[in-house]
Amino acid sequence: MGFVYQSIQIRGAGGSLRVEVRVVPHQGIRGKCATCLKPSPGYDHLEERHWLFIPLWGVVCNFFYTARRVECAEHGLGVEHIPWSQGKSPVSKPMMGFLARWARRLSWRETAQVFGTSWEAVSHSVEWFVTWGPSQR
Repeated sequence: MGFVYQSIQIRGAGGSLRVEVRVVPHQGIRGKCATCLKPSPGYDHLEERHWLFIPLWGVVCNFFYTARRVECAEHGLGVEHIPWSQGKSPVSKPMMGFLARWARRLSWRETAQVFGTSWEAVSHSVEWFVTWGPSQR
């Protein structure tokens, strides 16, 4: 895949525990163009971003990553392909699938409350999952 878990830390106390996973690019593996997925040379990095990931034992989990900008021969300058990310969404793809599945059992508001996110994140996750599902057949 081209990524390595650099560190995993548990932060907070009591009901505000969270797991923070720092991800870095694997040395020697170029970033891939987000459009064609071909390896492309990088030229700098964006600011660090974080994504909400599936909770572990009820504890909030976030991925932190500093994306590389790449220069694809075919598509020009852009941000590398990040496999767990969908555009600029702060919710990871696995979490979107997780939220969409729970939204089938609970109301969207209840799903958001139980998993510590917003109603909009649940709505976006359901919309993404409904679009993504048929395209994978």
